[in-house]
Amino acid sequence: MSDKEILQPAMSSAGQVKAARERAPYLVAFAVLIALTLVEIGVVRSGGIPHRAAVVALIALALAKAALIALFYMHLRYETRILKLTVLGPLVAPAVYALLLMLDAARRHAS
Repeated sequence: MSDKEILQPAMSSAGQVKAARERAPYLVAFAVLIALTLVEIGVVRSGGIPHRAAVVALIALALAKAALIALFYMHLRYETRILKLTVLGPLVAPAVYALLLMLDAARRHAS
């Protein structure tokens, strides 16, 4: 046996199957992200959707994509609940602030 074979053993077929299974959720998440992006493009380009409904749909799609990215690519899916809440916490304050700003703008526009 050469030194190269000893230092870098060939991957067995069982190892290849395991690697493919570990990669599968990421590929599925990627496919879902592509599908959500195509839906976003469809919402933007379709003329029959009212403006407010389009905005709500785009925000919902963006939140779904952000959740997928956080769960799979930031590996939060496999973390403890307290770590998930630690990541979620800083996102809540700007969301509440944005909601309050939108409500204030709507109230001022209606007056």
